[in-house]
Amino acid sequence: MLRLAVIGLGNISFRHRKNLKLLYPESKVIALSARGKVLTELPDSADLIVSEVAELIRLKPYFVIVASPASMHLQHAKELIQAGIPCLIEKPLCINFREAESLLKVSQEELTPTAVGYCLRYMPAAKKMQELINNNILGEIYNITIEVGQYLPDWRQTIDYRDSVSAQQELGGGALLELSHEFDYAQWLFGPLCVEHAVLRSSKELGLDVEDLVDVVFSTESGAQAHVHLDFLQHQPQRFCTVKGENGRIHWDLLKSTVDIFLNHHEHQHFAFNDWQVNDMYLDLIKDFENLCLGKKHFTVDLAQAAETLNLIDMIKKST
Repeated sequence: MLRLAVIGLGNISFRHRKNLKLLYPESKVIALSARGKVLTELPDSADLIVSEVAELIRLKPYFVIVASPASMHLQHAKELIQAGIPCLIEKPLCINFREAESLLKVSQEELTPTAVGYCLRYMPAAKKMQELINNNILGEIYNITIEVGQYLPDWRQTIDYRDSVSAQQELGGGALLELSHEFDYAQWLFGPLCVEHAVLRSSKELGLDVEDLVDVVFSTESGAQAHVHLDFLQHQPQRFCTVKGENGRIHWDLLKSTVDIFLNHHEHQHFAFNDWQVNDMYLDLIKDFENLCLGKKHFTVDLAQAAETLNLIDMIKKST
């Protein structure tokens, strides 16, 4: 009997358990509370409950999805990696670069299959962006604008936003870590980034002790300027990436899953991926991780890349 497991009981954990049952209907899905909560009934899409990682290891699952708070990723993933159990770690890899380096070292010593769940790379629109950038259709890139804004109280309707991981510094909250997808795909598309200027703010609107407004200016190795804005405050969500170069511009709308190309002296090109659903990227992430486990061709984000994202975030914090 194939056993699979998810550590954590939050929204993303539920999504992963549900997807595991969808992809592996004959499997047994094991649930483990990240913070030691005593469960009196099975969570949705779970077949078995365990109370600690050691008990989970004894059951020898095929692989484990670590969806605990970021502050617990090092502890949970380290035990699994050392036990030789493949693990897919939710983003961010850890709470800071120092912890990420520690986990990366363990991973390199043990050679257990591991990856980090930066799922936006699996969007068809993201792959289109990668193709366009790699083909250099814009020529020299001058400017990159990346923005994401979503109202934190609307993220999870079942809990008070102030009790969420996103709102708690010690668990890995704040816009920098919670919205680190943007830093991951920025370096994936445009290469290493150097922090030029950063401003982190905590507005009065949400009353949090973490940053809910982030503005960073980066430079790329080719000399382009990139401005990244993250916030927890926009009631009308938006998420986009606009790239401007000598031959025109490209606009990627992540919420609409569209890519628009405006090249000098050419007609506007519009790509809409209408048959794509948000959950598809999570399913593709799990399927790709299994390819890694099986030694097949894969496109997973390895721990080194995810550690570089945390290094970038640490540099942002140091610059403010």
